[in-house]
Formats: sequence, structure tokens, C-alpha cells
Amino acid sequence: MQAVFNPAAWTPVVLAWSFLLLLPFSRSSELPMFIMAILGGVLIWKHGKEAVWEGGARTFSLLFLCVWVPMALSVPDSLWFEKSLSTTLTYPRIYLAGIFLIWMLREELPRQRLLKLAAWLLLFWVVDALIQAVVGYNLLGYAYPDRLNGLFGPKNWKLGLTLAMLSPIVWEYVSRNGEKWHLALAWLGTATVVLLASNRESWVVFALATVMWVWVYARRLGFHPLKLLGPIVLIAAVAGAGAYQANPKFAQRVDQSIGALDFSYESLNVASSLRLHLWKNAATVLENHPLNGAGVRSYRYAYAKYAEANDPYVSPDGTGMIYAHQLLLEVGSETGMIGLAGLVGVFVILIRASRGVSGRSLTWAAWLGAFVWLFPFNTHTALYSAYWSLLLGWLIAISFARDRLADAPNP
Repeated sequence: MQAVFNPAAWTPVVLAWSFLLLLPFSRSSELPMFIMAILGGVLIWKHGKEAVWEGGARTFSLLFLCVWVPMALSVPDSLWFEKSLSTTLTYPRIYLAGIFLIWMLREELPRQRLLKLAAWLLLFWVVDALIQAVVGYNLLGYAYPDRLNGLFGPKNWKLGLTLAMLSPIVWEYVSRNGEKWHLALAWLGTATVVLLASNRESWVVFALATVMWVWVYARRLGFHPLKLLGPIVLIAAVAGAGAYQANPKFAQRVDQSIGALDFSYESLNVASSLRLHLWKNAATVLENHPLNGAGVRSYRYAYAKYAEANDPYVSPDGTGMIYAHQLLLEVGSETGMIGLAGLVGVFVILIRASRGVSGRSLTWAAWLGAFVWLFPFNTHTALYSAYWSLLLGWLIAISFARDRLADAPNP
């Protein structure tokens, strides 16, 4: 048991890494998160304020409250009380696991070990997905369906966005431990997989991550970032053109997106897969539940309640879309203005925490991955869903792990 709380041991690092290892396989990543939550509870029980209110743990605690308090306040009059209540009651497991991560990663040695393990795992994801793209099957025998999905398996389209968020971990590791051509190859590999995964949200996330990471990397090397960003844009354009010609599935997604260039409501709605129609409904929900929203995770009932006649998203069972597909509208429709105020708090805390983070490999990569997912000018997957809330919590906790006092006692 002592090894689990020893930053110099491999045990806490492997436990943190196993969350990433199990991400592609249904809900199995909940297991290491659950174990870390229990261990985080032990830390709080033994060390109290020291565990939750010193160094990076204090910042993480404040950020968690910005998300969780609006969730709790949305429960009493939720349109789906049971789901809102269960989501709110189970959400603190993310906080407890984060406290464990911050405590265990307070020293450089475990952070470097986790960076190495995570980078090599993600490179394996990339190689596996590229094999699927070329051969038609990945190493587990999964066929190449409508979108590249690699280890994530049939009808699971999370590979593109997940890799887009986590790619800075690969770049940071390779840039510090390999040659420049290794870094170029790593970037091209991650970019190719993200493009072929054909998720437009992931394209925006990846592009933003690339710009921000390259800007910092160029400054680290001592020259102007545009000297790197220019060639990257050119390479991306050539790679995109090649993928467009060689991959009909990718070409279809690009053609659908290009259709928005005349900026009419109809073309924008079609290009966004009827997102404008969906967002209009989310705004109506917020208008009718302005203070604390319709209830966290209850949007499917709120949508149907305020949908127009013959709405294409309303199912025969009387439910509508599961979430609003846009961060601001999801938070606003489900937790109201209280939730939006909390979200502003999240952005303020994240931006303030970015000062000085770029000099620390793992924490910088984790911060960047969380920030680009939360970037508000994009479409979004569900913030309050188990998969994305766990992954965001994992990244955010690691991004705050740098501020823990090095001489904090072990339990």
C-alpha cells in the first residue's frame, strides 16, 4: 500500500497511465479512476486541508466547485431528476481522483515517467489507426468503417477527438527526447489520424493545439513561431489535399463543410449537420430555464418539450437530442446562468494557471489538451458525459500537479 502513495515508485504512475490504456475499451477506464478516487479520499482523510487546499490542489478544488455546484443546483427541478441526481452524486469521483494525481505527481520523476508511458501508448494508437487506414483492419481486427476508429472499435468515434486532445503529450515527449525529424513524423502521424477520423470538432481542436504548441516550441528554440507555423500549414494543406483525393469518406466531410461558405442559414444548417436547428432549441431551453437550467443530463427531455412540430430530432419515445453539441449552450440549457457563470470561472482559473506552465513538459501538454477541448468557438461533445468528464478531469488535474510542495509528507 505504501508504494501507491510513494511518488518515487512506479505504482502510482502505472495507475494513472492505466486510465489512458483502458480508454478505448468501453467503460473500463472507470476502474483506475475509481481506485484513484478511493486513494484520493484516503489522502483527504489523512491530511485534510493540506491535500485539498495547498499548491495545485487548491486551484483544482476551486475549478471543480465551478462545475459541480451548478450541477447540484440544477437537480431539484430537473426534467429528469434521477439522471441529474445520479450524475451530480457520482461526479466527485473525478475530484477525488484528481487530488490523488496532484499529490502523486508533485515531483518531476513521476511526471517524466507518466509522460513517457503516455506518449508511447498514443504513438501505438497512431500506428494501429494508420494500419487500419491502409490495410482496412487494425491490429485487433476492427474493420475501417465510416470513420477511422482504430482501437476504439465499431461505432465508437472518439479516436479523432481524443487523439487531438492528447497529441501535445506526444509532441512534448518527442521534442525533448528525439530528433527534429522524429517530431515532424510524430506530428504528421497524429495529424493524419485526426483528419481521417473525420470529426470536424477534432480538426478544430487539433489545429488550435498545433498553433499553441508550435508557438511555445518555437520560442523555446529561440526563433519566431511563424517560421515553423508556415511550413506546418503548407504540409497540412498538402496532406489534406492528398487525403481528399484518396479517401472518399474524408472528402464527403470536407464537401459538407465547404457548403457553408455562402453563409445562408440553410447552407450553414446542412453543413453543420442541422446544428443550427439544434442550437436554436438549446437557446429556447435556456430562455425557459434561465437560472439553474433544465437539469444536468436532462436535455433529451428538455429538447422534446420545446421542440417544434415534426422536429427531426424528436424520437418516437418522446425524447430529443441527448446534448446541445456546443459547450456554452449545453452548460446554459442544463445548468442555466449559474452554470455559465461557473464556466467563466473555469476559463479564468485555467488561463491564470497557464502562467509558467509551458516550461514543464507533462503539465503543459495536459493543460493544452484540456484548454483546446474547452475552447468555446467550436462544436462539442457532451461535457457532463462520463467519458469526456473523466478525460478532462484527468488532464486538468495533471496540469495542476506542478505546484504541490515537494516536501509534503507521505501517508
